[in-house]
Amino acid sequence: MGKFGWLDSHAHLSDDRLYNRIDEVIAKCEENNVDKILTICLNFEELEKAFEVKKRFPQVDIAMGLFPTDYDLYTEENWKRLEEVSQDQRIVAIGEMGLDYYWEKDEKQREVQRINLKRQIEIAKRVNKPILIHSRDAAKDTIDLLKEVNHFGVMHCYSYSVEMAKEFIKLRYILSLAGPVTFKNAREPKEVAKMVPMDCLLIETDSPYLTPEPHRGKENEPGYVKHVGEYICELKEIPNEELQEAIHKNYDKLFKVNR
Repeated sequence: MGKFGWLDSHAHLSDDRLYNRIDEVIAKCEENNVDKILTICLNFEELEKAFEVKKRFPQVDIAMGLFPTDYDLYTEENWKRLEEVSQDQRIVAIGEMGLDYYWEKDEKQREVQRINLKRQIEIAKRVNKPILIHSRDAAKDTIDLLKEVNHFGVMHCYSYSVEMAKEFIKLRYILSLAGPVTFKNAREPKEVAKMVPMDCLLIETDSPYLTPEPHRGKENEPGYVKHVGEYICELKEIPNEELQEAIHKNYDKLFKVNR
């Protein structure tokens, strides 16, 4: 076994499906050589749960942000709270945030998403922390907005084309690949996995969603990130240890996390 294990750069450990069996979830990570998890909080109740998890399991890092379609959470009180917690040293990134046009067809509401995204990015810039971008059916608007605001971070669960991937990389965004890269008919994620430079790559589960093969159809968990990593190694024709080292270096550099 090499110096580095696998890591999961995007999971939702505060989701009751994982939180209510957290000991089992972490044990599965240890069994599968997963030594780092970034848990994503989408509201302040989830954040409190994440702080509790981190107390027990220091290999867990925390990000906090407001999801694009959770419109009821975008209150002035919550903006103030987000500004405050963004300064907490336990929070290594702001997000996930972004644009989701798959679930939102109304153009006025899409504009609300764009305004909210810019405001969250401004918070991240003030504390100089990376952002985690959720982008679905909104590639052009995402690119245009990120060019305008000039920050850096991760394209979570990257699902667009190779051409778009190159554009995001130019803007200082790391691409994080998830379970869909293992799906039989998912051509584009496989092409992206082959082309993305090693210093621009992370892997994730987005658990409890998007379970990779061979567990597709079951509930996802961070321990399954090894299947994403091993599959990418097959596509890139590299040993597991090479990818493990690369993703840890990318993670530590981006999030300024000491191992």
